[in-house]
Amino acid sequence: MILALPPTSQLNTPYPSVSYLARHLEGRGVPVQQRDLGLEVMLRLLSRQGLRELFDTLEQVDSLPEPAWRALALAEAHLAAVAPVVRFLQGREPSLAHRLVSGTLLPGSPRVDRARAAPASGLDDQARLLATRHVEDLVDLVAATVDPGFQLIRYQHHLAVGPAGFEPLAERLDRTTLVDRFIDELCDGLDSGFVGLSVPFPGQLYGALRIGRRLRQRGVYVVLGGGYVSTELREVSEPRLWDCADALVYDDGEGPLDALLAWRTGERDRRHRTRTRDGLHHHEAPRPLVVTAASYGDLPLRDYLQLVDTLNPAHRLWSDGRWNKLTLAHGCYWKRCAFCDVSLDYVGRYEPQRVDALLDAVEELVEATGDRGFHLVDEAAPPRLLRDFALGLLERGLVVSWWGNVRFESAFTPDLCRLLAASGCIAITGGLEVASDRLLARMDKGVTVEQVARAAWAFQRAGILVHAYLMYGFPTQTAQETIDSAELVRQLFATGALQSAFWHRFVATAASPVGLDPARFGVTITRRGSFAANDLSHHDPTGADHDRFDSGLERSLAAWMAGRELGRPVHTWFEGAAPTTEPPDRIAEALSWDPAPGRRLVWLGGAVLHGEAGLVLHHAGGVEQVQGDEQALAWLVEVLEAQDLELADALAAFPGEFSAFAEGWAAARRAGLVAV
Repeated sequence: MILALPPTSQLNTPYPSVSYLARHLEGRGVPVQQRDLGLEVMLRLLSRQGLRELFDTLEQVDSLPEPAWRALALAEAHLAAVAPVVRFLQGREPSLAHRLVSGTLLPGSPRVDRARAAPASGLDDQARLLATRHVEDLVDLVAATVDPGFQLIRYQHHLAVGPAGFEPLAERLDRTTLVDRFIDELCDGLDSGFVGLSVPFPGQLYGALRIGRRLRQRGVYVVLGGGYVSTELREVSEPRLWDCADALVYDDGEGPLDALLAWRTGERDRRHRTRTRDGLHHHEAPRPLVVTAASYGDLPLRDYLQLVDTLNPAHRLWSDGRWNKLTLAHGCYWKRCAFCDVSLDYVGRYEPQRVDALLDAVEELVEATGDRGFHLVDEAAPPRLLRDFALGLLERGLVVSWWGNVRFESAFTPDLCRLLAASGCIAITGGLEVASDRLLARMDKGVTVEQVARAAWAFQRAGILVHAYLMYGFPTQTAQETIDSAELVRQLFATGALQSAFWHRFVATAASPVGLDPARFGVTITRRGSFAANDLSHHDPTGADHDRFDSGLERSLAAWMAGRELGRPVHTWFEGAAPTTEPPDRIAEALSWDPAPGRRLVWLGGAVLHGEAGLVLHHAGGVEQVQGDEQALAWLVEVLEAQDLELADALAAFPGEFSAFAEGWAAARRAGLVAV
């Protein structure tokens, strides 16, 4: 069978959905071929032949925007540059960096011209930024001339986002553009009687439907799954959908695919969490499976493009670098946030993995892919499991880099963050959301603004980049609360607790507490989609006019991420807004706290050396000298060399009055003795 990603999603690394399914099916003896059709379509366009076909198409058009005429005039330069640019972004032609920066390779185009006017620092970043802008300009050219809705990491996204109907999709499916021809060519090369298409995002639905319809016309059995299908199409009743698919599978696809494949081979019908033309199949399912990691099979990992769409070091992780995907735990251990789809299996069923299985998967993927970067794709990685995962990496001597999503809670102390950094953690993302204690409590987030600030600061002090998800427009949120929320975000950037963030507008979803019980949150649902029905339009009679904040929130955040205008009064970003009511030092005061130490002592420094005046403790940041009497120093050596020691036991065993050794203990803590 073939498992495929339709056009288009991320281009730097495979989206993990089909690779998780492949690991499971291969373990059951089912041979699987994986295809990333989004990457293949983009590489088809970004080739000499693909651009030649684009320019031939443009030459038949009478009315073109000015950038298109310029591109046609420079067609030969574009044809000459495209293959080297792609190879450079794949890491195969690093020597081209100088030519990219010097301006002798890329033809002029709008984004490239702007990037040249504000160059990045460093040869590699500047070259990759210019190469990325060149690719974006070519995609813009396609969207402006032959295929509106075509974008770099999504395709016809606007037809599927929000409470959507099927009619616009049906009309678009009946047209054929240059990009559609590329998709059709790839589709005709899919040689299998069973094809699964993963649709994680709205921007992949159109491509999946087009591929599915063409495959079904050839008699191929087509299954659609993924995050978008499991949320937006959970109650779908559109009959035309079945021209494009034979079945939809919901939630984790492993169990439904097992049952579907068994039924297709003549075994007893045990289909579950599967919808077909006949309706939803309700057979009792076996215990859901949890797959630890992706398996990339024959995906062309070296063909992915290392784009640089932003120079912000935390924000660029999504598009820059090749990341192996790993899951510490299925679902969310909190599963209470009012804006989240907590009633669905992918969030509501929490099952942590065994640490030894996770570490085995890390070793296996490093060996199979040659890449030591890992993205933990958990809904929210549990602090205790993160601690044990980090300890396991250190104990096995595994040198990796990893990042993932967490809840900014009090468990993330400076000591735990130091341990995570020592194990390879380079960045953390997490939800601050509305940055209002009233609204955080109303959405049952389980944290306060102060807790978020302290956790973010602990990560930052350990050298870990921090990116925050921000939200505005939550039910009953007032204009003043939006201004105050923005002020607290400003303070977080001003203190250095955040390096990156992104504002999201609140959307009510059918599977969230707000969507399930809107009256409890003071809103009414005004519209549901006739096809995609998870995103809901709602009316909030007590909330602010949130549209007025769209531009100011975006502009102010862009400035703060760049380190600019951090002293500007926050209300001046918004026309007619009142000044903030938040104290100007609220975040700074929150960061002056003394967290309680953890229970287990872990030594992150090097070998303990004996000097003339006491112990010499070398660590990555320098060296510490520890003085004390002979018994106290011997005790500290035993503590540092212990493999597993409780803090309370260590302190109880100290020979004498511990307060007399406070300075030596502080030096050991600075050198890398953490309590987690």
